[in-house]
Amino acid sequence: MTVRRDTHVLKKWWQRILAPVVVFILRLYWSTLGVKLTAECQRMVDTIQGPTVFAFWHNNLFAAYKLYRLLKKRHGVYALVSPSRDGAWLSEIFSRLGLETIRGSSNRNGLFAMDNISEKLAEGAFVAITPDGPRGPACKFKRGTAMVAKAAKANLVLVAVKYSHYFTLPTWDRFKVPYPFSKICVDSKTFPHGTFEDLTVRELSTTLEDELSNLQQKIDPRSHL
Repeated sequence: MTVRRDTHVLKKWWQRILAPVVVFILRLYWSTLGVKLTAECQRMVDTIQGPTVFAFWHNNLFAAYKLYRLLKKRHGVYALVSPSRDGAWLSEIFSRLGLETIRGSSNRNGLFAMDNISEKLAEGAFVAITPDGPRGPACKFKRGTAMVAKAAKANLVLVAVKYSHYFTLPTWDRFKVPYPFSKICVDSKTFPHGTFEDLTVRELSTTLEDELSNLQQKIDPRSHL
């Protein structure tokens, strides 16, 4: 079966000019943000090996680049990005930042995306996914990510983020944007391959949703920021 590949790319001249400007501004902005890893997260960064799926809520996407910088020296890192026009911008930005992308979502080109994710994991890569993206509902673990976590012979790392100071956008996920010079605390919980073999996809989706929500809630800013 042939799956249609995404055709939403940056075609207009002003888009191609604007993309590197946006990347420059983002790099400058990210350089002002400090990152604090919890002891568990630091241990994960230092020791994680082999194919791994990283999952975090869509509204914490802004902090993903910081974690990527910590991991990229040892492994290829790929991000799942929506095949929409908005996703084309994000894919272009990620590419210029050195992060490879896989186009697809639970809504469109889902089979194509899962095949590509499985292929990259088989090569030993890291793959980052927002299990409630690209359109929500917010903080709900969709079954597509659970299917990948169950089917792939890979570790699963849940990632939670908390900012010292931020503002919230009026989007479906209430996207969080930290103010310049803010601090970011990152926590994680690692599940080795084989942890969820006895669970159905439905049960696993519910379990991981609870685990990630609890991980997000337990970060204590007084201890880490």
